[in-house]
Amino acid sequence: MFSTEGIVLKKIDAGETDALFVIYTKDFGKIRALAQGVKREEAKLKGHCEPLNLVSVQFVLGKSGERLTYAEIINSWPSIRMHLDKSKAAWYLVGLIDQHCFSGEKDEDLWNMFLRNLELLDRGNFSEEEMRQFLDAFDRSLVFGLGYGDEENLEFLGTKLARPW
Repeated sequence: MFSTEGIVLKKIDAGETDALFVIYTKDFGKIRALAQGVKREEAKLKGHCEPLNLVSVQFVLGKSGERLTYAEIINSWPSIRMHLDKSKAAWYLVGLIDQHCFSGEKDEDLWNMFLRNLELLDRGNFSEEEMRQFLDAFDRSLVFGLGYGDEENLEFLGTKLARPW
Protein backbone atom coordinates (compact mmCIF):
# COMPACT_ATOMS: atom_id res chain seq x y z
CA MET A 1 0.00 0.00 0.00
CA PHE A 2 1.29 3.45 -0.93
CA SER A 3 0.34 6.82 0.61
CA THR A 4 0.90 10.29 -0.80
CA GLU A 5 -0.69 13.65 -1.51
CA GLY A 6 -2.05 14.42 -4.94
CA ILE A 7 -4.03 16.85 -7.04
CA VAL A 8 -6.91 15.23 -8.88
CA LEU A 9 -6.61 16.13 -12.56
CA LYS A 10 -9.45 14.13 -14.07
CA LYS A 11 -12.28 11.73 -13.26
CA ILE A 12 -13.36 9.19 -15.89
CA ASP A 13 -16.45 7.05 -15.43
CA ALA A 14 -15.70 3.33 -15.64
CA GLY A 15 -18.93 1.38 -15.54
CA GLU A 16 -21.94 1.82 -13.30
CA THR A 17 -20.17 2.25 -9.97
CA ASP A 18 -16.44 2.66 -10.69
CA ALA A 19 -14.32 5.61 -11.79
CA LEU A 20 -10.75 6.09 -12.93
CA PHE A 21 -8.92 9.06 -11.44
CA VAL A 22 -5.89 10.76 -12.93
CA ILE A 23 -3.93 12.24 -10.02
CA TYR A 24 -0.64 14.14 -10.04
CA THR A 25 1.06 12.98 -6.84
CA LYS A 26 3.91 14.29 -4.77
CA ASP A 27 5.74 10.96 -4.52
CA PHE A 28 4.82 9.06 -7.70
CA GLY A 29 4.14 11.66 -10.38
CA LYS A 30 1.00 11.15 -12.44
CA ILE A 31 -0.99 8.01 -11.65
CA ARG A 32 -4.21 6.54 -12.97
CA ALA A 33 -6.05 4.84 -10.12
CA LEU A 34 -9.31 2.94 -10.28
CA ALA A 35 -11.77 3.52 -7.45
CA GLN A 36 -14.20 0.64 -7.21
CA GLY A 37 -17.75 1.47 -6.15
CA VAL A 38 -17.00 5.19 -5.84
CA LYS A 39 -20.31 6.18 -7.46
CA ARG A 40 -22.42 4.32 -4.90
CA GLU A 41 -24.32 6.53 -2.48
CA GLU A 42 -22.56 5.07 0.59
CA ALA A 43 -19.03 5.04 -0.93
CA LYS A 44 -16.36 6.33 1.47
CA LEU A 45 -14.37 7.91 -1.38
CA LYS A 46 -17.34 9.73 -2.86
CA GLY A 47 -16.79 13.49 -3.00
CA HIS A 48 -13.14 13.40 -1.98
CA CYS A 49 -11.62 12.68 -5.38
CA GLU A 50 -13.20 15.42 -7.41
CA PRO A 51 -11.06 17.18 -10.00
CA LEU A 52 -9.09 20.13 -8.62
CA ASN A 53 -8.97 18.75 -5.08
CA LEU A 54 -5.73 18.36 -3.17
CA VAL A 55 -6.12 14.97 -1.49
CA SER A 56 -4.33 12.54 0.74
CA VAL A 57 -4.58 9.18 -1.03
CA GLN A 58 -3.69 5.55 -0.50
CA PHE A 59 -3.53 3.04 -3.31
CA VAL A 60 -2.37 -0.47 -4.01
CA LEU A 61 -0.78 -1.91 -7.12
CA GLY A 62 -2.97 -4.57 -8.66
CA LYS A 63 -2.68 -6.72 -11.76
CA SER A 64 -4.30 -4.03 -13.86
CA GLY A 65 -2.67 -0.96 -12.29
CA GLU A 66 -3.28 1.23 -9.25
CA ARG A 67 -6.45 0.84 -7.20
CA LEU A 68 -7.51 3.68 -4.92
CA THR A 69 -8.31 2.54 -1.38
CA TYR A 70 -8.51 5.83 0.56
CA ALA A 71 -8.86 9.54 -0.13
CA GLU A 72 -9.40 12.59 2.04
CA ILE A 73 -9.63 16.21 0.95
CA ILE A 74 -6.81 18.45 2.14
CA ASN A 75 -7.81 21.54 0.13
CA SER A 76 -10.54 22.16 -2.42
CA TRP A 77 -9.44 25.73 -3.18
CA PRO A 78 -12.84 27.39 -2.63
CA SER A 79 -11.84 30.74 -4.10
CA ILE A 80 -10.87 29.07 -7.38
CA ARG A 81 -14.25 27.34 -7.53
CA MET A 82 -16.16 30.56 -6.79
CA HIS A 83 -14.52 32.77 -9.45
CA LEU A 84 -14.84 31.99 -13.15
CA ASP A 85 -11.51 33.57 -14.14
CA LYS A 86 -9.61 31.65 -11.47
CA SER A 87 -11.44 28.47 -12.40
CA LYS A 88 -10.55 28.83 -16.10
CA ALA A 89 -6.91 29.45 -15.18
CA ALA A 90 -6.81 26.46 -12.81
CA TRP A 91 -8.26 24.16 -15.47
CA TYR A 92 -5.62 25.42 -17.88
CA LEU A 93 -2.86 24.50 -15.38
CA VAL A 94 -4.44 21.09 -14.75
CA GLY A 95 -4.73 20.45 -18.49
CA LEU A 96 -1.07 21.27 -19.08
CA ILE A 97 0.08 18.98 -16.29
CA ASP A 98 -2.15 16.16 -17.53
CA GLN A 99 -1.13 16.56 -21.16
CA HIS A 100 2.62 16.98 -20.71
CA CYS A 101 3.52 14.75 -17.75
CA PHE A 102 4.03 11.03 -18.15
CA SER A 103 2.66 8.50 -15.68
CA GLY A 104 4.97 7.30 -12.96
CA GLU A 105 7.62 10.01 -13.24
CA LYS A 106 8.13 11.68 -9.87
CA ASP A 107 9.25 15.31 -10.09
CA GLU A 108 9.37 17.08 -6.75
CA ASP A 109 10.15 20.49 -8.27
CA LEU A 110 7.22 20.22 -10.66
CA TRP A 111 4.92 19.11 -7.81
CA ASN A 112 5.98 22.09 -5.69
CA MET A 113 5.56 24.51 -8.59
CA PHE A 114 2.09 23.15 -9.46
CA LEU A 115 0.89 23.22 -5.84
CA ARG A 116 2.35 26.69 -5.20
CA ASN A 117 0.65 28.11 -8.30
CA LEU A 118 -2.75 26.68 -7.35
CA GLU A 119 -2.34 28.16 -3.86
CA LEU A 120 -1.39 31.56 -5.34
CA LEU A 121 -4.34 31.40 -7.69
CA ASP A 122 -6.69 30.60 -4.81
CA ARG A 123 -5.42 33.45 -2.60
CA GLY A 124 -4.79 36.12 -5.21
CA ASN A 125 -6.90 38.78 -6.85
CA PHE A 126 -5.77 39.20 -10.43
CA SER A 127 -6.55 41.79 -13.06
CA GLU A 128 -6.82 40.44 -16.59
CA GLU A 129 -3.24 41.50 -17.33
CA GLU A 130 -1.94 40.01 -14.07
CA MET A 131 -3.70 36.74 -14.91
CA ARG A 132 -2.02 36.71 -18.32
CA GLN A 133 1.36 37.26 -16.63
CA PHE A 134 0.61 34.53 -14.09
CA LEU A 135 -0.17 32.02 -16.85
CA ASP A 136 2.89 33.09 -18.86
CA ALA A 137 5.07 32.51 -15.81
CA PHE A 138 3.53 29.06 -15.29
CA ASP A 139 4.11 28.19 -18.97
CA ARG A 140 7.78 29.19 -18.70
CA SER A 141 8.26 27.29 -15.43
CA LEU A 142 6.63 24.18 -16.87
CA VAL A 143 8.73 24.21 -20.04
CA PHE A 144 11.90 24.61 -17.99
CA GLY A 145 10.76 22.08 -15.35
CA LEU A 146 10.02 19.42 -17.97
CA GLY A 147 13.47 19.89 -19.47
CA TYR A 148 12.42 21.38 -22.80
CA GLY A 149 14.80 24.31 -22.46
CA ASP A 150 13.66 27.87 -22.40
CA GLU A 151 11.06 30.23 -23.87
CA GLU A 152 11.86 29.11 -27.42
CA ASN A 153 9.92 25.92 -26.68
CA LEU A 154 6.76 27.49 -25.22
CA GLU A 155 4.74 26.71 -28.33
CA PHE A 156 4.58 22.98 -27.61
CA LEU A 157 2.38 23.72 -24.57
CA GLY A 158 -0.39 25.17 -26.67
CA THR A 159 -0.65 22.27 -29.09
CA LYS A 160 -4.02 21.09 -27.77
CA LEU A 161 -5.02 23.58 -25.09
CA ALA A 162 -6.32 27.05 -25.70
CA ARG A 163 -5.19 29.74 -23.29
CA PRO A 164 -8.12 31.18 -21.33
CA TRP A 165 -6.81 34.71 -22.03
